[in-house]
Amino acid sequence: MLENRSFDCMLGYLYPKSEVFDGLDGSESNPWHRLDGSVEDVRVWNSPAIRPEAACIPSRELGELFADINMRLYGLQPVQDGVPSMRGFVDNFMRQPPEDGRLPDPRAVMHCFKPAQVPVLSQLATAFGVSDRWHASAPCETWPNRYFAHAGTGGGYVNNEFLPLPRLNLRPLPTIYRRLKECGYSWKIYFHDLPQAATLADLWLNIPAHFSLFEDDFAEDARNGRLPNYSFIVPRYFASLWTHKAPNDQHPPHNILYGEQLIASVYNAVRNAPTWQRTLLIVVYDEHGGCFDHVPPPAAVPPGGPCPAGFEFDRYGVRVPAVLISPYVAPGSIIRPP
Repeated sequence: MLENRSFDCMLGYLYPKSEVFDGLDGSESNPWHRLDGSVEDVRVWNSPAIRPEAACIPSRELGELFADINMRLYGLQPVQDGVPSMRGFVDNFMRQPPEDGRLPDPRAVMHCFKPAQVPVLSQLATAFGVSDRWHASAPCETWPNRYFAHAGTGGGYVNNEFLPLPRLNLRPLPTIYRRLKECGYSWKIYFHDLPQAATLADLWLNIPAHFSLFEDDFAEDARNGRLPNYSFIVPRYFASLWTHKAPNDQHPPHNILYGEQLIASVYNAVRNAPTWQRTLLIVVYDEHGGCFDHVPPPAAVPPGGPCPAGFEFDRYGVRVPAVLISPYVAPGSIIRPP
Protein backbone atom coordinates (compact mmCIF):
# COMPACT_ATOMS: atom_id res chain seq x y z
CA MET A 1 0.00 0.00 0.00
CA LEU A 2 1.65 3.15 -1.30
CA GLU A 3 0.75 6.75 -0.55
CA ASN A 4 -1.37 9.61 -1.76
CA ARG A 5 -1.83 9.28 -5.51
CA SER A 6 -5.06 9.18 -7.49
CA PHE A 7 -5.92 6.77 -10.28
CA ASP A 8 -5.89 9.50 -12.93
CA CYS A 9 -2.52 10.74 -11.70
CA MET A 10 -0.78 7.36 -12.12
CA LEU A 11 -2.86 5.27 -14.54
CA GLY A 12 -5.33 7.60 -16.23
CA TYR A 13 -3.57 7.23 -19.61
CA LEU A 14 -3.00 3.46 -19.35
CA TYR A 15 -5.60 2.72 -22.05
CA PRO A 16 -7.73 4.99 -24.26
CA LYS A 17 -10.78 6.26 -22.42
CA SER A 18 -13.83 4.12 -23.20
CA GLU A 19 -16.84 2.39 -21.67
CA VAL A 20 -14.58 -0.39 -20.40
CA PHE A 21 -11.75 1.81 -19.10
CA ASP A 22 -12.59 5.03 -17.27
CA GLY A 23 -9.38 6.94 -17.90
CA LEU A 24 -8.43 10.31 -19.32
CA ASP A 25 -8.81 11.80 -22.79
CA GLY A 26 -7.09 15.09 -21.97
CA SER A 27 -10.21 17.24 -21.87
CA GLU A 28 -10.77 16.90 -18.10
CA SER A 29 -10.40 20.11 -16.12
CA ASN A 30 -11.15 21.94 -12.90
CA PRO A 31 -11.97 25.63 -12.33
CA TRP A 32 -9.82 27.99 -10.32
CA HIS A 33 -12.00 30.66 -8.74
CA ARG A 34 -9.67 33.55 -8.00
CA LEU A 35 -10.33 35.90 -5.14
CA ASP A 36 -10.88 38.75 -7.63
CA GLY A 37 -13.90 36.90 -9.04
CA SER A 38 -12.31 35.66 -12.24
CA VAL A 39 -12.30 31.97 -13.15
CA GLU A 40 -9.60 30.01 -14.98
CA ASP A 41 -10.11 26.52 -16.39
CA VAL A 42 -7.15 24.26 -15.56
CA ARG A 43 -6.90 21.09 -17.66
CA VAL A 44 -5.10 17.82 -17.01
CA TRP A 45 -1.59 17.82 -18.44
CA ASN A 46 1.61 15.85 -18.62
CA SER A 47 5.25 16.86 -18.44
CA PRO A 48 6.83 14.99 -21.37
CA ALA A 49 10.27 14.58 -19.80
CA ILE A 50 10.42 12.52 -16.63
CA ARG A 51 13.22 14.50 -15.05
CA PRO A 52 13.47 14.63 -11.22
CA GLU A 53 11.38 17.81 -11.14
CA ALA A 54 8.53 16.17 -13.07
CA ALA A 55 8.77 12.96 -11.03
CA CYS A 56 8.08 15.06 -7.91
CA ILE A 57 4.97 16.86 -9.16
CA PRO A 58 3.10 18.06 -7.10
CA SER A 59 6.18 19.52 -5.45
CA ARG A 60 4.51 20.34 -2.12
CA GLU A 61 1.96 19.01 0.36
CA LEU A 62 -1.58 19.29 -0.97
CA GLY A 63 -3.66 19.18 2.20
CA GLU A 64 -5.21 15.91 3.34
CA LEU A 65 -7.82 16.90 5.91
CA PHE A 66 -11.43 15.74 5.67
CA ALA A 67 -12.50 19.32 4.92
CA ASP A 68 -9.97 19.54 2.07
CA ILE A 69 -11.24 16.34 0.50
CA ASN A 70 -14.86 17.48 0.74
CA MET A 71 -13.96 20.67 -1.11
CA ARG A 72 -12.29 18.66 -3.86
CA LEU A 73 -15.34 16.43 -4.20
CA TYR A 74 -18.04 19.10 -4.07
CA GLY A 75 -16.25 22.29 -5.05
CA LEU A 76 -17.15 25.54 -3.32
CA GLN A 77 -20.84 24.68 -2.90
CA PRO A 78 -21.89 24.87 0.77
CA VAL A 79 -24.07 21.74 0.68
CA GLN A 80 -21.99 18.58 0.38
CA ASP A 81 -24.34 15.78 -0.59
CA GLY A 82 -25.48 13.96 -3.70
CA VAL A 83 -23.09 12.91 -6.46
CA PRO A 84 -19.77 14.78 -6.10
CA SER A 85 -18.88 17.08 -8.99
CA MET A 86 -15.10 16.45 -8.62
CA ARG A 87 -14.60 20.14 -9.46
CA GLY A 88 -12.79 21.43 -6.38
CA PHE A 89 -9.22 20.10 -6.68
CA VAL A 90 -7.63 23.29 -7.95
CA ASP A 91 -9.68 25.58 -5.71
CA ASN A 92 -8.69 23.60 -2.64
CA PHE A 93 -5.03 23.50 -3.62
CA MET A 94 -4.93 27.25 -4.19
CA ARG A 95 -6.43 27.82 -0.74
CA GLN A 96 -3.67 25.93 1.07
CA PRO A 97 -1.25 28.00 3.19
CA PRO A 98 1.51 29.41 0.96
CA GLU A 99 5.05 28.08 1.22
CA ASP A 100 7.83 30.68 1.29
CA GLY A 101 5.24 33.32 0.47
CA ARG A 102 4.85 32.03 -3.09
CA LEU A 103 1.58 31.31 -4.84
CA PRO A 104 1.53 27.63 -5.90
CA ASP A 105 1.12 26.57 -9.51
CA PRO A 106 -2.58 25.68 -9.95
CA ARG A 107 -1.63 23.09 -12.57
CA ALA A 108 0.25 20.93 -10.05
CA VAL A 109 -2.76 18.89 -8.87
CA MET A 110 -3.87 18.28 -12.47
CA HIS A 111 -0.59 16.67 -13.57
CA CYS A 112 -0.87 13.03 -14.69
CA PHE A 113 1.81 10.57 -15.77
CA LYS A 114 1.95 8.67 -19.04
CA PRO A 115 2.50 4.88 -18.99
CA ALA A 116 6.10 5.14 -20.21
CA GLN A 117 6.87 7.39 -17.24
CA VAL A 118 5.69 4.81 -14.68
CA PRO A 119 6.73 1.69 -16.63
CA VAL A 120 6.72 -0.78 -13.73
CA LEU A 121 3.20 0.04 -12.53
CA SER A 122 1.87 0.36 -16.09
CA GLN A 123 3.42 -2.82 -17.48
CA LEU A 124 2.19 -4.86 -14.52
CA ALA A 125 -1.28 -3.36 -15.03
CA THR A 126 -1.36 -4.45 -18.68
CA ALA A 127 0.42 -7.78 -18.21
CA PHE A 128 -2.06 -8.68 -15.47
CA GLY A 129 -5.03 -6.61 -14.32
CA VAL A 130 -6.05 -3.12 -13.26
CA SER A 131 -9.15 -1.90 -11.45
CA ASP A 132 -10.56 1.46 -12.48
CA ARG A 133 -13.16 1.24 -9.70
CA TRP A 134 -10.96 1.00 -6.58
CA HIS A 135 -11.69 3.90 -4.25
CA ALA A 136 -10.04 4.85 -0.98
CA SER A 137 -11.98 3.39 1.94
CA ALA A 138 -13.11 6.85 3.09
CA PRO A 139 -12.70 10.53 2.09
CA CYS A 140 -10.20 10.89 4.91
CA GLU A 141 -6.58 11.42 5.73
CA THR A 142 -3.87 8.75 5.54
CA TRP A 143 -4.10 7.09 8.96
CA PRO A 144 -7.87 6.42 8.97
CA ASN A 145 -7.60 4.90 5.49
CA ARG A 146 -4.72 2.67 6.54
CA TYR A 147 -6.68 1.55 9.58
CA PHE A 148 -9.50 0.58 7.24
CA ALA A 149 -7.02 -1.72 5.47
CA HIS A 150 -6.15 -3.40 8.78
CA ALA A 151 -9.46 -3.26 10.63
CA GLY A 152 -12.29 -2.45 8.23
CA THR A 153 -12.87 0.84 10.05
CA GLY A 154 -11.05 4.04 10.90
CA GLY A 155 -12.42 4.02 14.42
CA GLY A 156 -14.79 6.87 13.59
CA TYR A 157 -12.08 9.45 12.95
CA VAL A 158 -11.63 11.33 9.69
CA ASN A 159 -8.21 12.90 10.28
CA ASN A 160 -4.92 11.87 11.86
CA GLU A 161 -5.99 13.54 15.12
CA PHE A 162 -6.43 10.27 17.00
CA LEU A 163 -2.78 9.23 16.99
CA PRO A 164 -2.08 9.45 20.76
CA LEU A 165 -1.94 5.84 21.89
CA PRO A 166 -3.85 6.18 25.18
CA ARG A 167 -6.96 7.33 23.35
CA LEU A 168 -6.60 4.57 20.78
CA ASN A 169 -6.04 2.01 23.51
CA LEU A 170 -9.39 2.90 25.07
CA ARG A 171 -11.14 1.61 21.94
CA PRO A 172 -8.83 -0.94 20.33
CA LEU A 173 -9.92 -1.89 16.83
CA PRO A 174 -10.26 -5.62 16.17
CA THR A 175 -8.15 -6.35 13.09
CA ILE A 176 -8.10 -8.80 10.19
CA TYR A 177 -4.95 -10.26 11.75
CA ARG A 178 -7.00 -11.55 14.65
CA ARG A 179 -9.35 -13.20 12.16
CA LEU A 180 -6.43 -14.73 10.27
CA LYS A 181 -4.97 -16.18 13.48
CA GLU A 182 -8.34 -17.60 14.53
CA CYS A 183 -8.61 -19.35 11.17
CA GLY A 184 -5.07 -20.73 11.29
CA TYR A 185 -3.53 -18.47 8.65
CA SER A 186 -0.08 -16.90 8.98
CA TRP A 187 0.60 -13.20 8.47
CA LYS A 188 3.41 -10.67 8.62
CA ILE A 189 3.86 -6.92 8.13
CA TYR A 190 7.04 -5.96 6.27
CA PHE A 191 8.00 -2.33 6.84
CA HIS A 192 10.80 0.11 6.01
CA ASP A 193 10.77 2.71 8.79
CA LEU A 194 7.36 3.28 10.43
CA PRO A 195 5.08 0.24 10.89
CA GLN A 196 1.89 2.25 11.29
CA ALA A 197 -0.14 -0.86 12.11
CA ALA A 198 1.91 -1.27 15.29
CA THR A 199 -0.15 1.56 16.81
CA LEU A 200 -3.15 -0.78 16.85
CA ALA A 201 -3.56 -2.19 20.35
CA ASP A 202 -4.86 -5.43 18.83
CA LEU A 203 -1.36 -6.09 17.45
CA TRP A 204 0.87 -5.03 20.35
CA LEU A 205 1.51 -8.58 21.56
CA ASN A 206 2.26 -9.70 17.99
CA ILE A 207 4.97 -7.17 17.13
CA PRO A 208 8.08 -9.32 17.77
CA ALA A 209 6.90 -12.30 15.71
CA HIS A 210 4.89 -10.62 12.97
CA PHE A 211 6.75 -7.42 12.04
CA SER A 212 9.89 -7.59 9.86
CA LEU A 213 12.12 -5.11 8.09
CA PHE A 214 11.34 -5.32 4.39
CA GLU A 215 14.93 -4.96 3.21
CA ASP A 216 16.17 -7.64 5.60
CA ASP A 217 13.54 -10.32 5.24
CA PHE A 218 11.03 -10.01 2.39
CA ALA A 219 13.12 -11.17 -0.57
CA GLU A 220 14.69 -13.96 1.49
CA ASP A 221 11.33 -15.16 2.78
CA ALA A 222 9.99 -15.18 -0.78
CA ARG A 223 13.01 -17.01 -2.16
CA ASN A 224 12.78 -19.68 0.50
CA GLY A 225 9.02 -20.15 0.18
CA ARG A 226 8.43 -18.73 3.65
CA LEU A 227 6.05 -15.92 2.80
CA PRO A 228 3.01 -16.08 5.09
CA ASN A 229 -0.56 -16.48 3.86
CA TYR A 230 -0.98 -12.71 4.11
CA SER A 231 1.76 -10.10 3.81
CA PHE A 232 1.27 -6.35 4.15
CA ILE A 233 4.11 -4.18 2.82
CA VAL A 234 4.69 -0.68 4.17
CA PRO A 235 6.88 1.72 2.13
CA ARG A 236 9.59 4.03 3.40
CA TYR A 237 7.97 7.29 4.50
CA PHE A 238 11.07 9.28 5.46
CA ALA A 239 14.54 9.88 4.11
CA SER A 240 16.87 7.54 5.96
CA LEU A 241 19.64 9.23 7.95
CA TRP A 242 21.50 5.92 8.23
CA THR A 243 21.30 4.43 4.75
CA HIS A 244 20.78 7.73 2.88
CA LYS A 245 17.86 6.17 1.01
CA ALA A 246 14.98 8.29 -0.25
CA PRO A 247 11.30 7.74 0.59
CA ASN A 248 9.68 5.23 -1.76
CA ASP A 249 6.03 5.80 -0.77
CA GLN A 250 5.27 8.12 -3.76
CA HIS A 251 3.67 10.65 -1.39
CA PRO A 252 3.91 14.15 -2.97
CA PRO A 253 6.46 15.68 -3.26
CA HIS A 254 8.51 12.46 -3.11
CA ASN A 255 10.02 11.18 -6.35
CA ILE A 256 7.66 8.52 -7.73
CA LEU A 257 10.51 6.57 -9.34
CA TYR A 258 11.68 5.24 -5.97
CA GLY A 259 8.20 3.80 -5.55
CA GLU A 260 8.55 2.21 -8.99
CA GLN A 261 11.69 0.51 -7.74
CA LEU A 262 9.85 -0.79 -4.68
CA ILE A 263 7.02 -2.22 -6.80
CA ALA A 264 9.56 -3.91 -9.06
CA SER A 265 11.45 -5.44 -6.15
CA VAL A 266 8.24 -6.83 -4.64
CA TYR A 267 7.05 -8.26 -7.96
CA ASN A 268 10.41 -9.82 -8.79
CA ALA A 269 10.53 -11.44 -5.35
CA VAL A 270 7.08 -13.03 -5.55
CA ARG A 271 7.37 -13.89 -9.27
CA ASN A 272 10.53 -15.91 -8.65
CA ALA A 273 9.31 -17.47 -5.42
CA PRO A 274 8.26 -21.14 -5.30
CA THR A 275 4.84 -19.91 -4.10
CA TRP A 276 4.19 -17.82 -7.25
CA GLN A 277 1.54 -20.16 -8.67
CA ARG A 278 -0.70 -19.50 -5.63
CA THR A 279 0.06 -15.82 -5.07
CA LEU A 280 -2.03 -12.69 -5.50
CA LEU A 281 -0.09 -9.42 -5.31
CA ILE A 282 -2.17 -6.25 -4.98
CA VAL A 283 -0.52 -2.86 -5.49
CA VAL A 284 -2.80 -0.18 -4.08
CA TYR A 285 -2.69 3.28 -2.49
CA ASP A 286 -4.22 4.49 0.77
CA GLU A 287 -5.79 7.69 -0.59
CA HIS A 288 -5.44 10.27 -3.34
CA GLY A 289 -3.50 12.91 -1.40
CA GLY A 290 -5.00 15.81 -3.36
CA CYS A 291 -4.13 14.62 -6.89
CA PHE A 292 -6.96 15.01 -9.41
CA ASP A 293 -9.37 12.25 -10.30
CA HIS A 294 -12.55 12.66 -12.33
CA VAL A 295 -14.66 9.70 -11.10
CA PRO A 296 -17.12 10.46 -8.26
CA PRO A 297 -16.85 8.10 -5.28
CA PRO A 298 -19.87 5.83 -4.83
CA ALA A 299 -21.88 5.17 -1.69
CA ALA A 300 -20.39 2.82 0.90
CA VAL A 301 -21.80 0.53 3.58
CA PRO A 302 -21.06 2.26 6.91
CA PRO A 303 -18.94 0.19 9.31
CA GLY A 304 -20.92 1.47 12.31
CA GLY A 305 -20.21 4.04 15.01
CA PRO A 306 -19.25 5.81 17.05
CA CYS A 307 -18.68 8.74 14.70
CA PRO A 308 -17.22 11.59 16.78
CA ALA A 309 -16.65 13.74 13.69
CA GLY A 310 -20.27 13.42 12.55
CA PHE A 311 -19.42 11.58 9.31
CA GLU A 312 -20.99 8.12 9.06
CA PHE A 313 -18.55 6.74 6.47
CA ASP A 314 -21.38 6.15 4.02
CA ARG A 315 -19.32 7.06 0.93
CA TYR A 316 -15.91 6.11 -0.32
CA GLY A 317 -12.92 8.34 -0.94
CA VAL A 318 -11.31 9.38 -4.21
CA ARG A 319 -10.32 6.66 -6.68
CA VAL A 320 -6.80 5.28 -6.31
CA PRO A 321 -4.56 3.06 -8.47
CA ALA A 322 -5.03 -0.68 -8.00
CA VAL A 323 -3.09 -3.35 -9.89
CA LEU A 324 -3.85 -7.05 -9.35
CA ILE A 325 -1.07 -9.49 -10.22
CA SER A 326 -1.43 -13.28 -10.27
CA PRO A 327 -1.13 -16.26 -12.61
CA TYR A 328 -4.93 -16.35 -12.40
CA VAL A 329 -5.35 -12.80 -13.76
CA ALA A 330 -5.52 -12.71 -17.56
CA PRO A 331 -3.35 -10.11 -19.32
CA GLY A 332 -5.19 -6.88 -20.01
CA SER A 333 -7.91 -7.51 -17.43
CA ILE A 334 -9.92 -4.49 -16.28
CA ILE A 335 -11.47 -5.53 -13.00
CA ARG A 336 -14.65 -3.96 -11.62
CA PRO A 337 -17.16 -4.94 -8.96
CA PRO A 338 -20.45 -6.45 -10.20
